[in-house]
Amino acid sequence: MLSTDPSALMEEIEAAITYRDTRISELDSQVRRFAGPAYSGNDGNSDSYSPENTYYEYISLMIPRLVYDNPRVQVTTRRPGAQGDVAEALRHGLNRWVRDSKLRKTLEQMATDMLLGFGVAIVRQEENEGVVLPESHPIMEATPKWPVVERISQRRFFIDKEAQQFTDARFSGHMWRRDKDDLIKMAKEGKDSGWDIEAIEALSAGDDPTGAGIFGEKNDSDRDEVWGYEVWVPEVQLEGEPGSEEGFHGTIYTLGVNQALGYERTVPGEESPRAGFIREPRPFYGPRTGPYVMYGVYKVPDNVYPLSPLVAVEGQIRDLNAHVLAASTAMMKHKRIIGANDSRTANIIKNTGHDFVAVVPFEDGKALVQEFELGGQTEQQAMWIATCRQRADRVLGMDEALRGSVTGAGTATEHTIASEAANTRMAFIRQSFADATVDLLTTVAFYMYHDDEVVFPLGQDEMKEMGLPPNADALFQGGVHDDDAGYTFDDLELEIEPYSMERANEGLAQKRALEMHQILMN
Repeated sequence: MLSTDPSALMEEIEAAITYRDTRISELDSQVRRFAGPAYSGNDGNSDSYSPENTYYEYISLMIPRLVYDNPRVQVTTRRPGAQGDVAEALRHGLNRWVRDSKLRKTLEQMATDMLLGFGVAIVRQEENEGVVLPESHPIMEATPKWPVVERISQRRFFIDKEAQQFTDARFSGHMWRRDKDDLIKMAKEGKDSGWDIEAIEALSAGDDPTGAGIFGEKNDSDRDEVWGYEVWVPEVQLEGEPGSEEGFHGTIYTLGVNQALGYERTVPGEESPRAGFIREPRPFYGPRTGPYVMYGVYKVPDNVYPLSPLVAVEGQIRDLNAHVLAASTAMMKHKRIIGANDSRTANIIKNTGHDFVAVVPFEDGKALVQEFELGGQTEQQAMWIATCRQRADRVLGMDEALRGSVTGAGTATEHTIASEAANTRMAFIRQSFADATVDLLTTVAFYMYHDDEVVFPLGQDEMKEMGLPPNADALFQGGVHDDDAGYTFDDLELEIEPYSMERANEGLAQKRALEMHQILMN
């Protein structure tokens, strides 16, 4: 079993962070190039200027193809007789939650992170104070809860470096921050139990332990913030605590990042540990897959972190921009000079406007005037830049059809073949994104299925679909099902409706209508 001693756990975390940093070593540079020097305010930094801004072009083309709208969810069950009504209620609740929580905004962040490396989201339960329930509702004495999805920065997430895939990790976690005074106040009020007030007071407030911001800004104001690590260890089951039968899987540990070394109470004369817990270990209430969902495109063998297309083509992008910058520097030194054999001829050439006639002295019937052109881009440079651009686009799968700019140089058949190949590659990326979104929604559905404190009103669309009158008071409440009916949460099957996240167009609408017509005819 994994050692959960504070010192041993801190060593695991530090090793995981070092391993992660090697996988995102170019992330800051990529973000600077993606945003451009006008955004970062550093025109003199060549690392923030990418004339061939492949990052922006690729992301701006891919985001609308991955998530243009909120997903619509379909929920089915392997036991339709006994669990059919539960699956139908969960479908209405999830679709209402997707709209009310504005999931599309979070998915846009996940898509951007995924294309630049990998994306991580965390799902947790929080109180939903904005919900107003009827006075007769049985949980009026408690504040209704609500599943919440938050993005975790790539610089703050860490995972077991020994894992070969995400599901094999023996621990995963993230770094958080909070005002020290607020954390002490919350600990004293006992809103979230288990906090060690003395350990929190021993934390030293300071800047982000991950370093300065990606554009080099540092926080000049003193916010008195403290930082902590939250680690989920799936294999540890606390003695005397509820287990998987009640929906608890693994254990959450909380450590202070800037904690004074040796704070934890020890026997006099013994060596103090390198770190200590600032909160008692607690069982994790959630699915067995844990609180985190990772977004990625390609799997790297024996590596827990996925590979994004832009990371894979980073070498070609840098090579292309190096030659473009070299050609730009050469063009800045370009000169076009006209030479004459005497000063009178030079003045005439300099002062005579376009389309005017001037008397020029001749010698042996010829004016001794010669034009010189120095510097500038060579033909070899232009040819090599075109080669580098074609190579980067080929590896990245970004052709003119994807950009929506067809020159007409090729035949219609060539464009059709190229478009089909690009669509196949894009379809795989869309499917990878959709699979991760299904995992995310499944985690949300876990809380809706098990927790009877998840209560919120349904909208008009759901009420119409259920055949309820407009003035009905329709609420979704989780946990209302028979636990002894012979079915479980694992019997449910969740999927996203095809095309629901994509931008609808006339051709797509006709295709949907034709498919529906064929289904009805069958």
